[in-house]
Amino acid sequence: MISWKENKVISIETRKNVFVLAQMLKRPYLKFYNLFNLDNNWENVDLNKIDTLFVNAVTNQFLKFSNISEVKNINPKTSNKDVKLWIKGFSGNRKVVVFENTEFEKEIIILGSTPGGLLVERSIYKKGKYEHPSGLFDKVVIDNIPLNKSELINNHELMSLAVFPSMNERLFLCYKKKKNVDPFKDLRFDKKLVIDDHKIFIEIISSSDKSDQEKILQDYFTN
Repeated sequence: MISWKENKVISIETRKNVFVLAQMLKRPYLKFYNLFNLDNNWENVDLNKIDTLFVNAVTNQFLKFSNISEVKNINPKTSNKDVKLWIKGFSGNRKVVVFENTEFEKEIIILGSTPGGLLVERSIYKKGKYEHPSGLFDKVVIDNIPLNKSELINNHELMSLAVFPSMNERLFLCYKKKKNVDPFKDLRFDKKLVIDDHKIFIEIISSSDKSDQEKILQDYFTN
């Protein structure tokens, strides 16, 4: 597993031979850049000129199982802005049906007893405890984000820990769509998923059988 050092620049494989650049912030947060390539060869990159895709916390499991390498010939972006506003899903869980009325229809369980979530304030660089009684953030900014507030939803990340390989698949979809997308957030806010884009993602998050997971991962890194 790659060691953590703040501002270290790394390359992460999404699907096979599709790589994305990221930078380590305060652990466990990674800044993912909107910069992909197909050969893991990074030359003449100035991160100050590259847009950020998103910032997300990741687990040790993501670091252990992802194909990650340090990129030493790129200077990190040191003027990193603090991310303070996040979307926190509602507690509990619920069943949703994806790809309804197709051969790929599937019922899955997702977090959040009801669609939507809260907009909360949570600095990634804060020292000490958060002020909210939950201990997870400082305060609630919006207690129930309207499902039709697409701009607000699209501009803020879920307050969650990313794991392998669902985060890798999300990053591949960002590459494919040439913008920041998040199927988890789409599910939380009752957005429809598209079979052509999201079939593998749904297979990943809905599989619990070890042999099924191994098959998905084999396909995942050979397609």
